Amino acid sequence: MPALRSALGNSLAGAQGKTLADQNKIDKTMAPGCAIGLYTAAECDRHTKVSAARRSELQ
Repeated sequence: MPALRSALGNSLAGAQGKTLADQNKIDKTMAPGCAIGLYTAAECDRHTKVSAARRSELQ
């Protein structure tokens, strides 16, 4: 698991999605998982769409 933990990082800890900074943490954690194929293309696409919608709500 150390390699997976290293790939994903630890940005997610404490993020609640209440601010743009939180959304940045969530995205920063999700992106490497998409890059290494941990998540399916459909999951990554869904995250991208949901993240964009959440960012619009937070602005």
